[in-house]
Amino acid sequence: MPDVNCTVSTCKYYKEGNLCTANQIVIQSDLEGGFPPNARLDSLKQTPANAIDETCCQTFKKK
Repeated sequence: MPDVNCTVSTCKYYKEGNLCTANQIVIQSDLEGGFPPNARLDSLKQTPANAIDETCCQTFKKK
């Protein structure tokens, strides 16, 4: 799996060097916001975005 970078040093999955050690990454568009902490991830609806500034994903590239 490729490296996933994260700058949130207070996260459980943060590793020195700005690396994320989580087994799963969830990214939603800013329009949708967050989701409840215990949400079933497979039940989340799709959240399309047209540009990087509509997401918190700095590697976003439009299909």
